[in-house]
Amino acid sequence: MSQQSPLSPGSNAFPEHVFTILGEGLQVQEKRIGGSIMVAAGTVNDGPRTLMTAGASRLPTYDGSHVELAVEVAPDQDGAAVIAMQHVCNDIFTNRRTPPVESPWRNPEPFLTGTQINSIVATGSRWGAEFDEVREPDGSLVGHVRTLRLLTDAEAQFVTEHGWAALVEHAGSLDALLDVERESTVAG
Repeated sequence: MSQQSPLSPGSNAFPEHVFTILGEGLQVQEKRIGGSIMVAAGTVNDGPRTLMTAGASRLPTYDGSHVELAVEVAPDQDGAAVIAMQHVCNDIFTNRRTPPVESPWRNPEPFLTGTQINSIVATGSRWGAEFDEVREPDGSLVGHVRTLRLLTDAEAQFVTEHGWAALVEHAGSLDALLDVERESTVAG
């Protein structure tokens, strides 16, 4: 992705959604992805720290679909979220497609130094449609927020074979999959 990525015109519903979801305590990071895509961080409904893009929805796609990205992280792991969002924004920009839901993207090597994390899967959020669907004031659906999950290779293979919900059940909870420094929750 170039330092300054071209963005197509977009709906104000996307940034309004991000700022509404993250609420009053949101923090906007100084550095932008590709020079154009803002990253905001906050807490949703007393859940884990969540980072979201504001601008990924303006990257052009072949099918005209629009998404913003979110990543839930353990404390002090914002950098891991930004790296995952950079990878996915680059894929949207390069391939003109939004991330397929529950279809892991696997890298042969870990993309987070010193971890087992080499895979990303886009899922719905723990919060449901209120978080996942971006709507205009008239209620019309204009796009989605896709939550990126950072996985080990064995966890990504498990999702491919059994699905995201089965991995969460196997891990014991969604929160068990947040810490990027964890050992894999699946033997591999």
